[in-house]
Amino acid sequence: MAQAMEDLSEFDLEEPDLRAIDKGLTFYPSIEVLPKTRLTETLQKKKIEALREKKKNAEEDRKRKEAELAMARQREQQAKRQQQEREKQRKEQERKKREEEEQRKKMEGGLDQILESLTKNTSEKHITTCGIELTSVRLRLLTQAMENNTSCLSLDLNRKGLNDEDGVSLAGMLEKNQYLQKLECEGNSLGVAAAKAIGEALKKNAGLRSLNLESNNLTSSGCDQNGVIQLAASLKDNEALRVLMLSKNGIAHEAGECFEKAMEANENLTLVDLSGSDPSLRIQQLRKIDDVVQQNRDRQSAIRRAERRERFSLYNEEFKCRQYCMQVEATRLEIEAHEERRLNRMKARFEKWVVETKDQEEVLGGKFEELMTEAQDRAEANKGKKKRK
Repeated sequence: MAQAMEDLSEFDLEEPDLRAIDKGLTFYPSIEVLPKTRLTETLQKKKIEALREKKKNAEEDRKRKEAELAMARQREQQAKRQQQEREKQRKEQERKKREEEEQRKKMEGGLDQILESLTKNTSEKHITTCGIELTSVRLRLLTQAMENNTSCLSLDLNRKGLNDEDGVSLAGMLEKNQYLQKLECEGNSLGVAAAKAIGEALKKNAGLRSLNLESNNLTSSGCDQNGVIQLAASLKDNEALRVLMLSKNGIAHEAGECFEKAMEANENLTLVDLSGSDPSLRIQQLRKIDDVVQQNRDRQSAIRRAERRERFSLYNEEFKCRQYCMQVEATRLEIEAHEERRLNRMKARFEKWVVETKDQEEVLGGKFEELMTEAQDRAEANKGKKKRK
């Protein structure tokens, strides 16, 4: 029975009711002592199982409560971080708005004219910022004017010292503008954040045909390939881009693999420049990408040839239709001319008949007058003869 008590005490969750006296004696609570039979052993096992289940449930409840408390603390910390992030973004937006308003007040010269023409959709098809200083504030104003523009098809921002913040502004413009077809950003300082933002923008953009990001810092001198990897992943969803220039950006082996997989799903890119990349980018990877690009180029050439043939056939068809219409029109004009000549002849005959009829009437009228005159003369002559008789 002592062994049974020990077994039960291992699973008992309640504190034992111990009572001590001054002489150092300890009294344990009373326990039930039963004879050692099969029935008591069975009851003992059931009681032990019940206590074990109770202890297990209590342990699970304790762990569940601890997990709930941990999740609550995590949610609270996440909510605080989100609140701090929102507050930070709000302050950043307010700062940018203040800078933009101050810059608008100071705006003058070529950039002011470009912004006005972009806002009114009266700009040139190709816009270059050569000779114009572009700060982050000025670039934001330019991208805001480009968001709803439909007249500009090409924008040149080469060698303007653009950074990651400027790249994010450009990406926001590309998400909204579906009319810009060419964007030149060669020789700037666009980094990893700019590459990620442009990659996300390319998933939504359906108008850009050529993108030049040569000689930038999209991989932080080869240390961070995440931006270029995301840019490569966006090529799976983009169906508009035809030319992508990424030379001299430190693209490494890892990003090269992503470009391989992306190019397998892209059937529209006809030029991808990855020259001057990191030495870890293998020649085999470049060859695979070039093979896919060549296949796309051949496919696009076949499509263009088919389109030219179709246009030529449509032109021939249209030419034949025009020739037939011209023949029908010539026949109609000939019939009308013949009918007009017939009507003119009938009119001339009718006019001649009218003239002849008038002449005959005049002749008959003259003869009638002569006969009447002769009759009067005879009547007068007959009256004179009767008088003489």
